[in-house]
Amino acid sequence: MPPRRKKAKKEPEFIYDHDTLVSCIQKHYQLLIDMAYLDAQSVRWPPAPTGWSDLELNVEALRKLNRSDTVIELLRHIPYTCDRNTEVYYATMATSYLRERWDPEKNSGFDWYTKEFCALGLAPFDGPMPPHLITLTNEESEIGITWVIDTESGCIYPHGEDYYLYDDEPLEVEDEGKWWLKVKPMEFEKFFHKIHRDISSLLLVPLPPADDQGLKIQGSGAREYKVVKDLYRKYGWPSTFRKDEYLPAAVAARETVIRTARAQLEAEDEN
Repeated sequence: MPPRRKKAKKEPEFIYDHDTLVSCIQKHYQLLIDMAYLDAQSVRWPPAPTGWSDLELNVEALRKLNRSDTVIELLRHIPYTCDRNTEVYYATMATSYLRERWDPEKNSGFDWYTKEFCALGLAPFDGPMPPHLITLTNEESEIGITWVIDTESGCIYPHGEDYYLYDDEPLEVEDEGKWWLKVKPMEFEKFFHKIHRDISSLLLVPLPPADDQGLKIQGSGAREYKVVKDLYRKYGWPSTFRKDEYLPAAVAARETVIRTARAQLEAEDEN
């Protein structure tokens, strides 16, 4: 008797709400500003109420990628970091669709839009990319989270280690190449509440640029974690946070940790 195939699981029902998702994303970026991780000038906020124009948002490229009108409308109304490599969560970098940061027509060849989304850095796996899907982040070394937004189902597929279904993947992953179903879908508010709590509670700590290291959001395994976490508490986070006092102290503390670690490595190499 052939092995029985597992039944396809019915996905929970969600409702796509543009305003809710935009608000969640904006609140996330505002948190990073409030914590002195991003400065106000490093985030590009969309003009209200119309959002980014076709000259600012690379709508031409998005249409070549067959993104839906709903996806494009979402991308018109969310903020973007000025640097495409800015971490906005642990090992998770923001993806910008503004023309000033994303111009595949110039950088990827005339037939760029025929490539797999994964090859373009716009999906974590090879395979189909329906018009109603869009990624808002890309991750580092398979340890961050790619935020895959589904504007048709009204959910987010957070592609990261803690969210993969593994043996519980639905049949469509293998049979139809629906790679986004490798993870459990979540409501927008539930997902962003979790990552907001992770950062605001200092389970993950935003680290300012220091010495030769850029912005990072790190967990307890990082050597700078405890010293910067303690400084957040010292300077009143979250209720009476003295940002102007905290930031120079955090930069100096991180520099000290980095330079001490570098000196130790150099000493070990000499021995």
